[in-house]
Amino acid sequence: MAAPILLSPPLAALVSAWAQPLYAAAATAGFAFLFGLGRKDATLAALGAAIGWAVYILAGALSDTASGALFAASVAVGLWSEAVALLRRRPATVYMIAGVIPLVPGGGMYYTMLASNEGNSWKAVELGLQTFSAAFAIAIGMAVASAAARLLEPGLRRRRKGNQLPRL
Repeated sequence: MAAPILLSPPLAALVSAWAQPLYAAAATAGFAFLFGLGRKDATLAALGAAIGWAVYILAGALSDTASGALFAASVAVGLWSEAVALLRRRPATVYMIAGVIPLVPGGGMYYTMLASNEGNSWKAVELGLQTFSAAFAIAIGMAVASAAARLLEPGLRRRRKGNQLPRL
């Protein structure tokens, strides 16, 4: 039996960081099919989730807080969703809801409730505030992306009248 190949810690972190967006895309594709999206829309939503998770990893390396990284990632998912929605002529929420699934702080919600059930009030409050902060950062990031898209959309529509944007 061959010995397993062990990677050095920096290389293992690189492989892990490279693979995480793929896992986010796979999870999002599963949710997109559950939501009834077609193959093409599910693929685009999964690609948006992979982009969002990659931004989350990069912003996490540059930011001191998880909320800052989640804000940047949700802006990326929101802008991707708005762009794809414009090209596919679909509502942006089709791609936003599926694309933000990997960013949702489900673990934080679980551990908040666990601490609350165990009677550890201070820990529950601390985890609850962190979870609320993360959810708020995601919501604000998507609102910023949507507002930016609404500001840019009239210019794109005027430009598009003469020559149609390609449809994906």
